[in-house]
Amino acid sequence: MALNVWYLDDEKELCEIFADVFSSVEVVIRTFVDPTEMIEASKSATPDLMFIDFRLPSTNGGEVAKSIDPAIPKVLVTGDIAVQTDYPFLKVFSKPYPYGEIQAVLDAYLKSPKA
Repeated sequence: MALNVWYLDDEKELCEIFADVFSSVEVVIRTFVDPTEMIEASKSATPDLMFIDFRLPSTNGGEVAKSIDPAIPKVLVTGDIAVQTDYPFLKVFSKPYPYGEIQAVLDAYLKSPKA
């Protein structure tokens, strides 16, 4: 079964890049540019893993993460070197994407019994 990964970023181009780079037969990427849309979607579907941008219009990634089931693992992606959040993200990655490190997270979830 494919790993179901959601990615939220208010920059559509970054969503497209993330999906282009990390989508595969084993990894299905769904992208969102609107935090509210992602929160609402999470009420009826449960991804295996979420990547969430920190700086978003009218909110931040920590607040979005708090609004979604805490059982869903979440990774923070940010271009802000001084990000402060009290949400316990699985990992925090800086932009530009550390492709190898993100792929390592995806690979680890692919190997886990839950995937």
